[in-house]
Amino acid sequence: MTDTPTPELAELTTLVDRLGELTRHVTEHDLASEVADEQIADVLCAAARLFSAKTDRVGKIAWPIREDALTATETVVLVTALLDAADVNLFDMAIWYRRAR
Repeated sequence: MTDTPTPELAELTTLVDRLGELTRHVTEHDLASEVADEQIADVLCAAARLFSAKTDRVGKIAWPIREDALTATETVVLVTALLDAADVNLFDMAIWYRRAR
């Protein structure tokens, strides 16, 4: 990767920063129930694809978030929803768990 980001990477940085700001506002003002399910799905899928593509390219990476960024409940709710959406059970997940080494 070069020191100068491509226009797409610069735009992605701006969008991610803005998404963080908007998400904080929505959750702080108890507006999450008004966000369309499809919008949440689109954001989650985009993040998952980006993370997966990066690990495919560079190998397994450390989860790049602070330890306290998500609560245990938020983590389990997200993981459970993703597993259900992909029709993956815990046994199947164990098969792929060490995939990116």
